[in-house]
Amino acid sequence: MSIGKFSIKNKYFILSSLIAIIIFGIYGRGTMKTELAPDTNPPMATVITQYPGTSAQDVVTDVVEPMEEEFGKLEGIKNVKSTSQDNIATIQLEFDYKMNIDEATIDIQNAISRIRQDLPQNIMEPRVLKFSTSDKPIMTISLNSKSLNMQNIRQLAEDKISYDMELVDGVASVELFGGYNNEIQIKIDKNELIAYGLSLEQVSNAIAQDNIKAPGGKILHDNKDMLIRIEESFQTIDDIKKLTIPLKDGNFVYLQDIADIDLSIKKLESSYGFNGKEAIAMLVTKRSDSNTVEVINNVKQKLDELQRMYPFIEFQIAQDDSIFTRQMVDNMSSSVLMSILLTAILMSLFITKVNQSLVVSLSMPIVFLSTLTLMRIFDMSLDMVTLSALILSIGFVVDGAIVSVENIITHYNQYGKDIVTATIDAINEISMPSLAGATTTLIVLVPLIFIKGFVGEMFRPLSMTLIFAIGSSVVVALTIIPLLTVMFNKIQAIRLERIINVVALPFNRMMEKLLKIYTKLLKIVLINKAKTYIIIIILMAMSAGFLANKGVEMLPKFDSGVTYVSIEMEPGTTVEDTRGTIHLIEKLLDKEKNVVNYSTQIGYEHGSNQLGDFGIMGANQGVITINLNTRKERKETIWEFQERLRKEIDTIPDIKRFVVKEQGGTAVGSSSAPIDIKISGDDQEVLYHIALDLEEKIKTIEGTTNIYKSFDIDNIQLNIMTDDKRIQELGLNNINISRQIYSAIEGIQNTTMNVGESKNIDISVKYMDKYVESLDNLLDVYVESPLGVKVPLREIVSIDVIERSNIITKENLKYTINILGYTYDRAFSHIVKDINAIMEGYPLPTGYSMGLTGEQETLADSMKDMIFLVALAIIFVYLLLVPQFKSFIHPITIMASIPLVIIGVAPALAISNTYISMPVLLGFILLAGTVVNNAILLIDHMISNRAKGVAVEESAIVAITARFRPIMMTAFSDIVGMLPLALQLALGSERFSPLAITVIGGMLAATFLTMIVIPLIYVTFERLHEKLRKQVLGS
Repeated sequence: MSIGKFSIKNKYFILSSLIAIIIFGIYGRGTMKTELAPDTNPPMATVITQYPGTSAQDVVTDVVEPMEEEFGKLEGIKNVKSTSQDNIATIQLEFDYKMNIDEATIDIQNAISRIRQDLPQNIMEPRVLKFSTSDKPIMTISLNSKSLNMQNIRQLAEDKISYDMELVDGVASVELFGGYNNEIQIKIDKNELIAYGLSLEQVSNAIAQDNIKAPGGKILHDNKDMLIRIEESFQTIDDIKKLTIPLKDGNFVYLQDIADIDLSIKKLESSYGFNGKEAIAMLVTKRSDSNTVEVINNVKQKLDELQRMYPFIEFQIAQDDSIFTRQMVDNMSSSVLMSILLTAILMSLFITKVNQSLVVSLSMPIVFLSTLTLMRIFDMSLDMVTLSALILSIGFVVDGAIVSVENIITHYNQYGKDIVTATIDAINEISMPSLAGATTTLIVLVPLIFIKGFVGEMFRPLSMTLIFAIGSSVVVALTIIPLLTVMFNKIQAIRLERIINVVALPFNRMMEKLLKIYTKLLKIVLINKAKTYIIIIILMAMSAGFLANKGVEMLPKFDSGVTYVSIEMEPGTTVEDTRGTIHLIEKLLDKEKNVVNYSTQIGYEHGSNQLGDFGIMGANQGVITINLNTRKERKETIWEFQERLRKEIDTIPDIKRFVVKEQGGTAVGSSSAPIDIKISGDDQEVLYHIALDLEEKIKTIEGTTNIYKSFDIDNIQLNIMTDDKRIQELGLNNINISRQIYSAIEGIQNTTMNVGESKNIDISVKYMDKYVESLDNLLDVYVESPLGVKVPLREIVSIDVIERSNIITKENLKYTINILGYTYDRAFSHIVKDINAIMEGYPLPTGYSMGLTGEQETLADSMKDMIFLVALAIIFVYLLLVPQFKSFIHPITIMASIPLVIIGVAPALAISNTYISMPVLLGFILLAGTVVNNAILLIDHMISNRAKGVAVEESAIVAITARFRPIMMTAFSDIVGMLPLALQLALGSERFSPLAITVIGGMLAATFLTMIVIPLIYVTFERLHEKLRKQVLGS
């Protein structure tokens, strides 16, 4: 049974299938995850290791180098980058895309376990953090109060609020940032300590040993197993004060007699503010399998509940990822509906019978719902990529319905058949050509599913969505459309058709005039073949030349409405002073009418799993996150706002360096900045001076902004050098001395206690401030040898003041420094060209190297992948056409329509001021699979005419006359369907707007030129074939 007959005879099966598609489509849309964009980052992890009391160089030598060597052996490892700072090491591991990040994380933890015994014993346990968009906070909540201070808010948030929030469905973790942490400070009198023959370590150990809760096992008592537990923990501060410290002579001393003991706050190393006021930040992270919008809705419901429970706390949402995501999805969903509506209106101009145009129009929502069903089955999400694909697909999916309905109309009106017979015969006639036409489009998209790397991660969802849509459209066109055509045949809407004809009749008359122009033009072209070829070649050469010089970028920027301002003060600046400078920037923001809110982060809280976009920051560094109105509510773009803000911040004194950038400022999440020049070598100071010189040269390049080095050598350090002979006599060593100095300044934390409802408050033992507030005081501190000998520090050390960097960066075992920066109002490729020109002539010492990395490296790899895919698409289309036409020549004629697209793409990019990017190249791939369909229609018709004995030139003219209308209908439907995406009507559509612009420009040129060039080439080949045949026969 033929497809057409099956559709008509199995009416109820087809209708039941249609109802199922509608139900599953609606269900799929309602249950699909909603995200901003797919995660295109390579599998990455970060290892954070704290090493208290050490310099950056100590961290490199003792921690980083052993780890780097071990991590370099991991399967699938691509890059090992490290940043070493005083007291802490951060190692970033990047793996090949093929690696599973969960398995890689286990490998990392195993590698750490293998070398743990070789690492210093006093490091804190290394923490392994996965780098993923799903591991970043989706929501930041600001906590403030008029009746509670920051210390009390923080404690309440730690003890109760964060715990309640973690119980919300879909929430993975909740972290706190900002405010003040309580601490029991035990400040020892140095003189009393010496008098009693004690050390800080002995006092700290005595406190820890007296503050325990531990199991003691089980014993049999009264015929029952009884648990024994030792409960000797501190209950109040008075318990600590009355603690007895044993002395060597067998006596003891009360702790309160040698120390001041008080509940205080820890040294301030971080701060958070919201809209200019100090606050506590609560960072909410979702589970990887959860829907961002749903989780945030759940969190908001919980917030309402918490607000009722704690009316004295002001809960404010500082960051909400669902806002832009929801706006983007709503806007792009509206664009999908607009595409359907515009295409339906266009169809009514070509097909004026309401019942027939209604059938074509209904095919779009049916295919749309079918596509959503398949997307849900494959666990895809609705995001800017898949929604862009749905908008793109509207024009493509209606092509099949147009061909089906047009052919049914022809059989019904021109051949005088009844509607059932006409439908069956028409569908049987076009079923194979329809399948072949769709296959040419599908075959160019399939490779995108399997390609690895950034291109695969970015375009796989788009490719799969288009494949689902186009595949569904063929099935709908050959099964549902025939049945609906028969069912709707008797529908009469004479009044509505009269209204439509008011516009449709002039439109169709215009199409008839255009056809006459085409037939006349084709006759002229066929007479002047050589001149036509020259004109076409010139146009193609000019377009190719324009494209070759057009700027290239990875992905188009998009206006998310979120701007970051990061500042860095001079080394040694306190949190309070950094906050003062940031307050000046906040005053600027308060005057901005487009600023919705802003939040500020200064420093870093040790133990946090959230590194943010700027990594681990010191007390002299801060970030302001600024949320603007949507781009539709603003007159200026986010980049214009940033440029204005840069000029204003530049007038604020004491800022060493600042960067203003938008969210998503880099196309690749693993890149630090769009411009990233890596300089490698063996000596950090040599690297620094190279970067210092190169930085100034890069700043002169047009289009660069926010150029800066990854570190400076300007941190003042007091180097303590020991008298080796003297310390050996005393039985001391450098490790022992450094630990005692660190304990004297920073204190020792060996235990915790609960105070009221506050849990696990650190107990810190240190010297009184007066003994360590200056270098002279510090040198009077005594250190104790294992032999019990105490000696003032000044007797065994000398002091040297040096300048150094408190940051040391390495990559793949070599020391590095990076020059980073951003682009503004100029193509990335043109800037890269200027940077390369500077680097090529730059004299480097032997053993040193430099090169662009990050986004440029990914761009180069991605361009190769995309060009390969374009070539692969052309080859696949050719191989598909050969068996269809049983010829190697005709497919070449058909594929001549592909290079014609550049004649339309070049002006389209020029008019829209669009750079070449990954979406543009994807547009070329799509064009390769679509523009040949029109050529197929023409060649097929010309071959049929020739078989009937029609002359070569006449067969070309007849083909144009017969196929002009369906070619124009399918081309215009494709173009109109893409207009909302090309015009960037939806938030977030900037990313894939160039794809639509490319396809529209290429489709316009290919549509109009195909009807000239393809007949021309066909006639040329036919005449050449006849000439060769005559020569062969004549010989």
